[in-house]
Amino acid sequence: MTGDAVAQVSSQTLSNLNVVDRASDEVVLRPLVSMDKETIINIAREIGTESFARNMPEYCGVISQKPATRAKLHKVEADEEEMDAAVLASAVEAREETAISRLLDTTTTPEDVELVETPGVEDVIIDVRHPFEGEQSPLKLTNNEVMKIPFYKLNQRVAELPGDRQYLLYCDRGAMSRMHAGHLKSEGHANIKVYAPAS
Repeated sequence: MTGDAVAQVSSQTLSNLNVVDRASDEVVLRPLVSMDKETIINIAREIGTESFARNMPEYCGVISQKPATRAKLHKVEADEEEMDAAVLASAVEAREETAISRLLDTTTTPEDVELVETPGVEDVIIDVRHPFEGEQSPLKLTNNEVMKIPFYKLNQRVAELPGDRQYLLYCDRGAMSRMHAGHLKSEGHANIKVYAPAS
């Protein structure tokens, strides 16, 4: 409910919801489907989840520039065939469970990281966007090294980075870079910040 309370998701059309339901043999319940945004926000406030929704960063790296409003079932099924079920099973097995009352106590929020508008000459910029997004809008800087490490590979690759350099994470909207920088900072990586160029 927390995500729905603050999100305006243009892709959640009836035709898309029908396609999504095909991925599960279980009945999907959508108690919010008949409510407008303000009603959902009021309910979130009443049950005490509004603060979680307000502080939850959006995943800009996986947001499509042109969300499909009428997904084609055969295309979705073809994409599902490419998914490695073992990866999902491994993620579920390695999950960490946190009581919702302690959620904000255990999460580093985007406000905890430093934003750098003008990088130093020695700073390394890490483009955490999805490769497709990077191809559509390449990041070009004259004085700085730019590394392309998608957000879904960053945790595995960060250990390879020399600790004597400063790294600035970048994505178009800033939410994904802040979220990952906050997470890495909480793990002790003090040399990770966010590149937030002036718009």
